[in-house]
Amino acid sequence: MTTPANSQRLDALLRWPTYAMGQLHRQALRLIDDALAPEGLSLRDYYVLVCLAEEGEMAQQQVADRLGMDRSDLVKLLDRLEDAGKVTRRRDTNDRRRHVLALTQKGQDAATRTAELCRPATEQLLGRLSEQEQQTLHTLLLKALGEAPPA
Repeated sequence: MTTPANSQRLDALLRWPTYAMGQLHRQALRLIDDALAPEGLSLRDYYVLVCLAEEGEMAQQQVADRLGMDRSDLVKLLDRLEDAGKVTRRRDTNDRRRHVLALTQKGQDAATRTAELCRPATEQLLGRLSEQEQQTLHTLLLKALGEAPPA
């Protein structure tokens, strides 16, 4: 995926893996957001849907902390997901200051569909790498994050 911006990158920056990862991340966000736009979703929406699908009901603050997301940004995102019928938000009966989030069936369906849409975008992003190189990259990134490789 060559763009005019690629030809303007500086060698002094490309020497830094962090710069290269940042550039790859920017391309990934663009590709995935473009793939999800027809569904009315963004990558950040998908993060929330997956978090709730994997963890079940969670307090709103827990979701923000788990995803490393600003709480005020999460509120805006949740407003959209709730209006779309993908997430429910209710007051915690034990602590009225807290909201508990749950995924609806429509939200579960959206998470599944979004995963399907992310796959081709990821394949396009990493298309210059062989399957083995993609697996190695994934393993190395997880290792750098201190995470175990996927089973």
